[in-house]
Amino acid sequence: MEPITTAIAAVTAASNAIGFIKARINDVQSVADISDQIGTLFSAQKKLNEERNKQAGVGDINIRSSIDAVLEAKKLNEQMQEIATMINLRWPKPADQPSTWQEILNHHNQKLREQKEAIKKAQVEAARRQHEMAETIKACAVIFGVLLVAIFFFVVMFMTIARSVEGESYDYSRAIFSLEDTASLHDVS
Repeated sequence: MEPITTAIAAVTAASNAIGFIKARINDVQSVADISDQIGTLFSAQKKLNEERNKQAGVGDINIRSSIDAVLEAKKLNEQMQEIATMINLRWPKPADQPSTWQEILNHHNQKLREQKEAIKKAQVEAARRQHEMAETIKACAVIFGVLLVAIFFFVVMFMTIARSVEGESYDYSRAIFSLEDTASLHDVS
């Protein structure tokens, strides 16, 4: 999606959620009844912030779209403050306790931290598995190389033993010279 489309979708979702909360705040029995809309508000705010940060990193900045993004973010923050006030008035808390809205924010932030930690743990685990796989491949390659060298030495040893059993010691240089002689004969013809 284009940044403008994403921002418009986020603003539209936030506006619908705000309208629902304002219309139903006095009818609902608990905050849980409007938790989906509050979640939508947080998601919309996150998308708007992401789009604004993306636009800040782009070299060809469209002044109008950046101003619109800032204004929409400010408007959403104002509306979220209104919702916070409405929720705090609807479900008041004693002065020595955090407000209902602050509890919602704390819970939301805790879930975000847990999600980031889970993602980080998954990345660390994936990197560990990848490193483990690389080490296993290296070990297999070393074992394969050692086996090849051992097989080569056994073949050479058995060839030498076989030649010595025939009564003569095998001279590898004669074999190489005879191969070169036959190759030069074929090159001439």
